[in-house]
Amino acid sequence: MARRLLLLAFVILLAASGRAGAEEPSVVAAGERRAGDLVVLGRGAVVKGVLEGTLVAVGGTIRVEGRVEKDVIAFGGDVEVGSGGEIRGDLLAVGGAVRLPAGATPAVGGRVLTVGELEAAFAAELQTSPLAARRAGGLLISFRFVLLFLWLVLGLLLVRFVPRPLSAAAGLLPGRLATMAALGTAGVLASLLVSAFLLLVLPAAPGLAAMALLLAILGAAKVFGLAAVFVALGRRLARGAARGSALFGDPAALSLGLALLGLLSLVPVAGPVVWAVASLLGIGAALVVAARRAALRTAF
Repeated sequence: MARRLLLLAFVILLAASGRAGAEEPSVVAAGERRAGDLVVLGRGAVVKGVLEGTLVAVGGTIRVEGRVEKDVIAFGGDVEVGSGGEIRGDLLAVGGAVRLPAGATPAVGGRVLTVGELEAAFAAELQTSPLAARRAGGLLISFRFVLLFLWLVLGLLLVRFVPRPLSAAAGLLPGRLATMAALGTAGVLASLLVSAFLLLVLPAAPGLAAMALLLAILGAAKVFGLAAVFVALGRRLARGAARGSALFGDPAALSLGLALLGLLSLVPVAGPVVWAVASLLGIGAALVVAARRAALRTAF
């Protein structure tokens, strides 16, 4: 989930910046000493002089030929360190690769952290159904079922501790699918556009912290909302169940809905689309329930 949110964030941030990927990179020229942080969206960055703060690039490649006094962080882009380049803080590349000078001691004072090719390959594997291959990997299928079990545990915890809000969110979905999907899409886009704005106007550290907080809130809304989708779908599947039977009540409805959507998520091509639509529906319902509860607290 975090990987997909980040990938979506990259696309939205690039659109928000209004810059094409081929635009000239931001450059700290040789002999120049630049104070503060440098944050660039939708293009690369080249440091030939000295940058006294942190360098953050979203959707672009970073090349360091001079010196960066603090950290270098790349979202959705590679980091290249030239033979004379130096990074005195940490180096983090999310969704990209790190290229250091061949045969030379890496000039990175802190840690080198990357989730490049290995993580990208794993994410690509998760985006395709194991049923699409002639020989489905047992480890991948097992991992998927572990994730579905975790969804079940989280959903049952929500049913146990916040039954009324969850039931209210599930009740919003029947007959309002288009509205909930539109609200969910708007919520996701708004969160990511606000993240882009905060990265531009705030220093790097608080900007990244604010972005992480917004994405965490969005993730929480997705967890709550998907649980509501499971319950709504399960209620429809178990309609008419007698009170006291194994299929009566929201815990059983959540289990049924999760089982159906979980199986659909394994279908090649269509599975990820169905899960994404369910996520948007859930986020929309979660936002409506949160707004209503906030309005009630304000009224009293």
